Amino acid sequence: MSENDILQTGPTYFEIFTKILNELNWREVSDFDEIVKSEHKRILNHINTTNTEVLSSFVWDFMIEKTEVTLEKEQDTILENFFGKVIFVFEGAKKYNYIRPTAFSSGTINISDVYSFYKNKLVTIKANYKRNLNVIYTSNLFALDSSGNRKAKMEDKQDTSIIPAPFAEQILVYGTLIKVKANPSFAKFGYWRTLYLNALANLRSTGTAAFQDSPVITLG
Repeated sequence: MSENDILQTGPTYFEIFTKILNELNWREVSDFDEIVKSEHKRILNHINTTNTEVLSSFVWDFMIEKTEVTLEKEQDTILENFFGKVIFVFEGAKKYNYIRPTAFSSGTINISDVYSFYKNKLVTIKANYKRNLNVIYTSNLFALDSSGNRKAKMEDKQDTSIIPAPFAEQILVYGTLIKVKANPSFAKFGYWRTLYLNALANLRSTGTAAFQDSPVITLG
């Protein structure tokens, strides 16, 4: 998916919050500065929790990014924070195999196409030539500010989720509502839950067919 698709503008944090208040028939506020009720603050926390749960539940194709890192001759370590999880490391057409840090020792010293991570350091075996490695990863920066910069969570009025715009509103509004009213016997709970799950299914249907696993979402 292209960068423009990833940065597609969806409903803002404040718009999501307002729609939830309307659905609950609660009084709106004109700005976050007016918020004094603990229930309102809880809603804002639940919006981010829902966003994080959905985005961390699956390797969504719109979250996949690629970057290139360079290791000089005889260099085996580079400090790089990908703010997420690495999926693959390639040197040209050669795929590197991941080895846990505890196993990355003398037993792997003769294996050139391996990598590991330790405290944000990408670790490989030294090579006698300069290497350009392509790193494919998913970011855990799940929100965007008003300038399109990635951030961990929504905080300001104009922040948005990185969930694509056609799906973000229903997922965040109804996913939050079933947390706020976490009682299946509540009159609208089943309705909200259905809309939330339908939005998730629609989002899932837009993903690449190469992904075999289905998202696992915690409700309530």
